[in-house]
Amino acid sequence: MYMQKNKGVLYINHQIREKGKKICIFDKVNMIKKDIKVLLPEIEDDKLLAMMSHCRSYYEGKLHYGRHNNPENHNKVKEMTASERVLYDFLLKTNLNPSTTYRWFLACRVAGDIREKLEKGKISYKIALQINANRKRVIESNTGLLMVEEINNLVRSL
Repeated sequence: MYMQKNKGVLYINHQIREKGKKICIFDKVNMIKKDIKVLLPEIEDDKLLAMMSHCRSYYEGKLHYGRHNNPENHNKVKEMTASERVLYDFLLKTNLNPSTTYRWFLACRVAGDIREKLEKGKISYKIALQINANRKRVIESNTGLLMVEEINNLVRSL
């Protein structure tokens, strides 16, 4: 985690650098979304994240579905749709790394209280993603425990 100390105050890096200036990650994502809406007006916000994920995997060279040790999966290649290809070309033309841009979009999807801390600069966007993932894991484990308890109650009543 990158921290900078200035006059006794500790600043955590929650901004991104664009043309030598730091801007808030939320402003940058909104600017990208606005440009994409002009380019692809038919795409909704929830669909955009999935498209960004496909662009990221294509950029990283992860073109196959499934596990690598299964020979059947080497025949299944992920093909990009026409709109994903347009989005991918747009990202490359504007000098945006698809992997990094996808992470920014994920960081903007966090819960409200985490988002406030991120906007105020109390946490970095990497820590925000970690907190969000931990909360999701806790909720899933609590749901699993409740299900096991309910199954045990049903078995006892038989």
